[in-house]
Amino acid sequence: MKTWKDDLGKTLYVMDALLLIGFILVCAPKATGVLLHEWLSLLFIVPLVIHLLLHWDWLKALPKKFVSQLSGEARFNAVWDFIFYLAMLMVILSGFLVSEVMLPQLGIHFDILPVWSKIHHDLGNLLMPMLGIHLAMHWKWIKGMSKKFFKKQTAKKA
Repeated sequence: MKTWKDDLGKTLYVMDALLLIGFILVCAPKATGVLLHEWLSLLFIVPLVIHLLLHWDWLKALPKKFVSQLSGEARFNAVWDFIFYLAMLMVILSGFLVSEVMLPQLGIHFDILPVWSKIHHDLGNLLMPMLGIHLAMHWKWIKGMSKKFFKKQTAKKA
């Protein structure tokens, strides 16, 4: 019996697509409203963690390979991904600290400090272009997996 590990590329592709859709939904608070934005943001943490776990082997091996075995492009990619990850963590953290609906619904109340609102807003606005660069750096893999994935799907229908 085949498991998800037997076709890890397909699993990565599907999970990354779900992560991208979730990211786009979370980045549109004016379209979804604050209530949905906050709850979707909480749910977004799940595919984000799955994404990191699916790439765990790469993350674990990275420090050893960083200086000696990686090309300049791969090093830039690793640094960019790390900065993108840190920015996303700060947006998530600051999002909890400026929660207007979700945390009060859970009975958690505290004063919202303007500094956290500014961090959440400013870094949140940077995430979309950062994602664009992240996707561009991985475009070869995305393109190859899309061809592979949709070729298999078309072949199954025929």
